[in-house]
Amino acid sequence: MERHILLAALYASAAAVTAPAMAQTRNNERATNEEIIVTGVLRDTMASKAPISSTTVGEEKIQTTVPLSAADLLTEIPGVVVNSDAGEAKATVFARGLSNGTDASTYGYYWTTMMEDGLPLTPAPYSNFQPDMFLRADVTIKRVQAVRGGSAAITGPNAPAGLFNYISKNGMTDPGGQVIVRLGNEGDGNLYQKYDAYYGWHNDDKTLAWSVGGDYRHGYGYRSIAYPMNYGGQIKANMNYSYNSDWGSGGLLVSFKYLDDHTGTNDTFRPITIGFNDPQFLPGFGRDVNYLPTGDLAHTVPFGSDGSRNWDPSNFSHEKSFAGTIKWDHTFNNGLKLSNNLRIQNNSVEHTYATDFAYQSLLNSATWTTMGTAAAGLSNTPGYFTLTNRSTGQVLARVYRITSASQNGVCVTAVTNGYCMDRNTPNLLPNQTLVNQAPIDSSNLILMTGTSNSSGIINSRDITDLFTLTKDFGKVTITAGVYFNQTSFSRDFAYGGRAILPLQNQPTTLGVAFTTTTTSTAGGAAGTTYQITDPTGYGALGSSVGLTLRDRAHVREISPLLGITWEANSHLLLDAGARLTMYRGWGENNRFVTNPNAATRSFGGVDGTATTIYDNVYAVDTAAGHFPFDKSITYAQFTGAASYLFSPRFSMFARFTLGKKNNDAFWDGFNVAQNLVDQFSLAPLPTLKSAELSFQWRNRWLQFNPVFYFTDLNNVPVRRNDGFLADGVTRYTTPPFMAHYQSYGIELDNTVRVAKWLNFRNVLTVQRSLSLSFPSISLGTCNGVPTATTCPGGIQPQDDDTATYSSGPQPLAADLVYNGTANLRFGRFGAYYRFRYIGSRPVTIRNTFRLAPQKLSDMGVTYNVNDRLTLQFNVNNLFNDASPTKVGTVGTIPSNMTEADFIAQYPNALSTVQVNAPRSFFFTASARF
Repeated sequence: MERHILLAALYASAAAVTAPAMAQTRNNERATNEEIIVTGVLRDTMASKAPISSTTVGEEKIQTTVPLSAADLLTEIPGVVVNSDAGEAKATVFARGLSNGTDASTYGYYWTTMMEDGLPLTPAPYSNFQPDMFLRADVTIKRVQAVRGGSAAITGPNAPAGLFNYISKNGMTDPGGQVIVRLGNEGDGNLYQKYDAYYGWHNDDKTLAWSVGGDYRHGYGYRSIAYPMNYGGQIKANMNYSYNSDWGSGGLLVSFKYLDDHTGTNDTFRPITIGFNDPQFLPGFGRDVNYLPTGDLAHTVPFGSDGSRNWDPSNFSHEKSFAGTIKWDHTFNNGLKLSNNLRIQNNSVEHTYATDFAYQSLLNSATWTTMGTAAAGLSNTPGYFTLTNRSTGQVLARVYRITSASQNGVCVTAVTNGYCMDRNTPNLLPNQTLVNQAPIDSSNLILMTGTSNSSGIINSRDITDLFTLTKDFGKVTITAGVYFNQTSFSRDFAYGGRAILPLQNQPTTLGVAFTTTTTSTAGGAAGTTYQITDPTGYGALGSSVGLTLRDRAHVREISPLLGITWEANSHLLLDAGARLTMYRGWGENNRFVTNPNAATRSFGGVDGTATTIYDNVYAVDTAAGHFPFDKSITYAQFTGAASYLFSPRFSMFARFTLGKKNNDAFWDGFNVAQNLVDQFSLAPLPTLKSAELSFQWRNRWLQFNPVFYFTDLNNVPVRRNDGFLADGVTRYTTPPFMAHYQSYGIELDNTVRVAKWLNFRNVLTVQRSLSLSFPSISLGTCNGVPTATTCPGGIQPQDDDTATYSSGPQPLAADLVYNGTANLRFGRFGAYYRFRYIGSRPVTIRNTFRLAPQKLSDMGVTYNVNDRLTLQFNVNNLFNDASPTKVGTVGTIPSNMTEADFIAQYPNALSTVQVNAPRSFFFTASARF
């Protein structure tokens, strides 16, 4: 079965083979350079024998283009949509219109997965712990094999919509050396530099080989950031040994990888715009504007009462990976073939970047409560906040908290939420006249940054193994095996703090102080001044305002696999396969709460000073915040296919798959009460039914491979864990309400060779992606306040656990996706021009507004100075197009409105937008030896 699972082709080279050629294979007439498939199979398989939808991206494409990230290589795959505008890591990737669950860059591979040399990079993925954090597209990558839909559910680790396998070079297949130097400008004059090196060797009889390679790069990204956004690299090495013995022949491949890298993300600080359908940048707020705080802002964060962590935004996300792999293949004399691929790895990422950016009004109460005043018991204390330039001490603005009408005389603005601007203090903050055209607190706007994902370390220790046995009985081949993974997962976060910044390019944090105007128990004597921020401008350090927690989880997956292939005759091939998964997750979440002394005016916090609020409100671990869990589930998946060879040039196949996905990382929601853990069930699982029909035809000048597909994704659970019981106090998790999605379309991947020196490759996807039903869950509340009886005015509240279902398109799924490349090769000269297009796509199920079509053009020119030295020049985004890829609202929308309602009513409100990277230039010199 699974040796026929993946059909792959090198469309851009003469070695491309797309049509099954079973008769040729049986007569030993196949070309020796035919692609060997190792992705999605239980046994290495020739491409001509694999009835499945797939594509291979070869080394030439990898090295002649300049991808923004490793995920960007997947833009060459039909049916796959990639958004890597956020940065080199944490891309969002989905296949065949299944966009739900992948809209956030913190978890962008929900239905698919990335693999390295046949095994998953993150066997137990998690929010802010994605596979592309631990993968770099450098000179050690030989090719990328991708299978979408189909049997990915059977051969892949919990990824029913697609597998993307990045295959490394080794000395046996790639002897010799290569050095690559790449310099560039990523936009706004930001220098980019990358250095790659590789060397491979084998002995004369190819029984022993080794290779070593890696990369280092240093770049600032395309924003005007004061410190490098991406810097670091990796080193990879492997050794091959092949043998012949009395009991058969085989080979051993031992691999090692060490990655130490930093990556930043642009998605957490989007520029401000006006409108949603066609957002327009405001003057001074272009796509290259930087809202990350500048200056030396590193500071110490309390972690409970027993330690601390350091926070430094210039480190961004610091990824480390140490992985070792042993792959053993052996063929016994009786034809029985054994393969075992074992990977042991330790992946970790330390998040210390500034995130949770918000455009907030100085007159919004949340501005001040999230700075720690609520935890300190100062929320209702009369007084005023003073914002100062930390470098000069200049007062930039003063905000009064008004608790009685008699205090209005200090106001120069209307009192909003109990706050106003001081009439006696000039407001020197920039862009204070910017006002939202919507009912949102948006006068006197400033930037706020939190660090909910910062000062945190996520670590995963994985043991992953895939073992298979294959026996050929003539026309029938049976493959049996088992996939095993054991992951020990830990997450420790100390809230890095919250800061206020002026709304401008290249901002730095402001100093914030609060002075009481009335003597009170909560605030002490009138005239007392409390320092809300530390010397770096951050407050609420280590508090429960953000994430301060300690999680420990263990995951075990055991999946027996079985596949049967029957080659009925030289034309007809049938295969079928099944996978049984036994999944278990257990561990404990610890959620810290504000220390009980925080509101005590005599409490001095970490530094012993009662008036330094910033270190007085740290969170502590308590027994009530411990939530143990132990969940398990068993489920099965199936696939079957038939392929028919009409002639050596024309064939077709059909495949049906019933796949499922477990709710990995389910424990993330266990953060309120133990009964949430008790009530949560892993069942039912999302079920994905997939049908494919493919035709393959080729001759010397044309390769044509349309794939018709239909996917039905049902039983996708939607829950809320903020429901209340009748007492209005006890929380609970609602039962799951099921969402239902469908997509269908046609994928086309073809190459037209006009001449030996010119060809055109076209990758086209035309599809419809639908949300048949999506639940909006009611919790029986009155304006957000739970009640067991009636709402004010005698209105009876809705019952808890009710859902209203809406239907429409799948958000962010375009009906048309195209990637076309013209390739020119003439003597020593080569060039390409690539045009990528993603059609307009809805942002909400109700299709309230749509992202405009995305259009990007890239070009590259190469010149082979000689057989060893190649020079290359690339321009990404040739015409400097700026296409929105994500759009959001500014401020907190009214509680009685959904986002779709708000956008429909206020289409010209202030918005935030993420766009693609601007035009960038790269020069590359590559030397082989």
